[in-house]
Formats: sequence, structure tokens, C-alpha cells
Amino acid sequence: MRIKLLLVAIIAAMGLGACNATKNDVKTISTFSFKLDTVTYHANATEAYITDTVYTGQKTLVLDGVTNNFNYHMELMITFPDSIRTGTFEDAEMSLMSIQQKEPGYVGKHLKVNITGINSKYAEGTFSGIVTNGEIEKPLTDGTFKVEIY
Repeated sequence: MRIKLLLVAIIAAMGLGACNATKNDVKTISTFSFKLDTVTYHANATEAYITDTVYTGQKTLVLDGVTNNFNYHMELMITFPDSIRTGTFEDAEMSLMSIQQKEPGYVGKHLKVNITGINSKYAEGTFSGIVTNGEIEKPLTDGTFKVEIY
């Protein structure tokens, strides 16, 4: 009887250990979305990385995504003036391009990005501003991102 109880206790302990191991290994799912005029764009496949700008020697956070219907490519680039940090940045670059080139793309005219959290593995924040296709300007609102940095 004691051997059965001991065996049950060992199996239960192993099961709890396995649950804790998978709980700690949970990966963040990257999200990147915004509203352009009245249409919401959400990237299903988002990659983020930090790169050096060759010209100025500054670091740039790049968010690169494709919408879930594969119709649009979205990109947001935030160049840090001094060091990688949280804060508000006014000189970000943004683009939304039709992959099949069925309609004109948009680029940021004036964007404001607020990074609320960043380290070597993840970044999150909000953004808004004005984008243009060269002729028409549209408001970009409700921009959010929470990304794993590769």
C-alpha cells in the first residue's frame, strides 16, 4: 500500500514539474495593428529587430508585418536619437503598401510613437499620426504593437 502511495506521489510531482516547465516557456505572440481612416489593419505575421543606421550610427527598431489576408505589407521604423529606451519619438517612419499593387500605398507624414516597454527581447507601445499616398492624407489612429525582437 505504501509503495502505491509513493508511486502516486512521484507521478504527481513529475506532472506538476512538467506543468511549471511549460508555463515558463510560453512565448509572446507579436501583435502590430492600427486604424487608417476607418479601416483597421492587423499584421498576422510580424517580425521585429533592431539594426544600426549606417549613416548616423543610431539604433533603429523595425517592425515588419503582413496582414492576415496577404494584401498589405506594414512597416514601422523608430530611430533612437541616443540610446534604446522608452519614451515618445516624433520622427518615426511608417509604410502601408499593397502587395499586389492594386492601390496606392501610404507613407508616414507625421507620426508620434510612444514606446512603453523595451529590452533586448521585446518592445511594446502605441503610435498615431498622418499618412499620405502623395495626394491624399489620412489619419492613422489606434496604433499598437507588442513584439518579440529577433
